[in-house]
Amino acid sequence: MVSKRRLSKSEDKESPTEDASNARKPPLSKKTKKSHIHNEVDENNSVFIQLLKTSGIVLKTGENQNQLAVDQIVFQKKLFQTLRKHPSYPRIIEEFVSGLESYIEDQDSFRNCLLSCERLQDEEASMGTPYSKSLIKLLLGIDILQPAIIKTLFEKLPEFLFERVNSNGISMPRLIISQLKWLDRVVDGKDLTTKIMQLISIAPVHLQHDFITSLPEILGDSQHADVGQELR
Repeated sequence: MVSKRRLSKSEDKESPTEDASNARKPPLSKKTKKSHIHNEVDENNSVFIQLLKTSGIVLKTGENQNQLAVDQIVFQKKLFQTLRKHPSYPRIIEEFVSGLESYIEDQDSFRNCLLSCERLQDEEASMGTPYSKSLIKLLLGIDILQPAIIKTLFEKLPEFLFERVNSNGISMPRLIISQLKWLDRVVDGKDLTTKIMQLISIAPVHLQHDFITSLPEILGDSQHADVGQELR
């Protein structure tokens, strides 16, 4: 983005042969470069962060969006293959999910994982959807990870059930439940149904309504009859 600040007299006298793009924007200060580096989460020997990065996602700190450098389908395929071919499979799945659980203990990091990623690749080159899913939504689309990710989400949800909408206008319970909508495939429909019904039984009334109306978008047709009977 071009800076709108006014050029000083000394800048006006710069050589006309200098790159125009450099003339229009101020050089990055050391402080700016340092903050940019700090926006990226340190790998810190975490298998979770390392595997995400090699598969195409860079985690960011604060309110910065996590960055997706490849097509969404490419990311899912690469992460799946990396996990499946890992020498310690299937134990690597537990290690990966454990890393996720540790990472989302920080509420800002958890929120970032529930919000859409920033796409870095050329939009025209992408063969996937025209929008970017959240990291959690992408992980839910990987069969070998889905049951453990769902378990993690339902363990986190009660922490936010009685919180009001935060300063950004985000309702964490609604945001978490939205991750489960329109999944291409639900690996264990019965388990998901049980978890949702347990959640509805303890949720505040205003959230109960939202969760119930979301059920058709979360559960498959085969679960609708059982859920309807239990709700009655």
